[in-house]
Amino acid sequence: MGTIEITNLTHQYLDTNGHLITAIKNISLSARDGRFISIVGPSGCGKTTLLNIVGGFITATSGSVLIDGKPVSGPGPDRGVVFQSYALFDWLTVRQNIEFGLRMAGIKARERADRANRFLGMVGLRKFANRYPYELSGGMKQRVAIARSLANSPKILLMDEPFASLDAQTRELMQEELLKIWETTRKTILFITHSVDEAVYLSSEVAVMSYRPGRLLRMFPVSLPYPRAEYSIRTDPRFLELKVAIHDLVREEITKHVDEDS
Repeated sequence: MGTIEITNLTHQYLDTNGHLITAIKNISLSARDGRFISIVGPSGCGKTTLLNIVGGFITATSGSVLIDGKPVSGPGPDRGVVFQSYALFDWLTVRQNIEFGLRMAGIKARERADRANRFLGMVGLRKFANRYPYELSGGMKQRVAIARSLANSPKILLMDEPFASLDAQTRELMQEELLKIWETTRKTILFITHSVDEAVYLSSEVAVMSYRPGRLLRMFPVSLPYPRAEYSIRTDPRFLELKVAIHDLVREEITKHVDEDS
């Protein structure tokens, strides 16, 4: 299983001037086992803060996060995290990067190799197993990061704008690769993005957050069929209608903030 239950989550912190900042406020969100949920919203709305709380990297001021009914008390092997910056070890080969977490967990060499081979194949990098990160393109590095997370057998993948630094064509290819991986593994995915197009293309549901303090404004179910990489889903009228509705809601939040500051 891999169910996330977020209830009345609020996070506050002191900025450098000693002012109390509320990053997110009273967020409640459920991600059922095997769902792909994307979170969009204005810059600074607390998307990454929310992901970091679910990942166990920071502690909420109030509220709760449960993974399969158990409270999150810190990072754990049930959650794999993929960052925008790849976070690979430059001195390790692709294979060694993928096996790193397994080695730290005491997994025997044969099983480490078997898992690495499986996920190298899944992300199409078997021929690059002995290369180093500096020899790879941005898209290939992100495939390694995804394979490394999957090799640890997490129930949940937490992804923080993993494709934001890629060029447009590579980004679309990586979206297709991620969907293929999700359709194969059916991991629960919580995906942060600034791109409404990306959110609708990938997700079974899209959550829209307000400007700071970040609140959950609305959940949009995406009723488009999978697999999505096999036909021109972006020209489907349902895709376009949903994209416009989400875009307009996010834009309304941004405009409201600009008007308040002017």
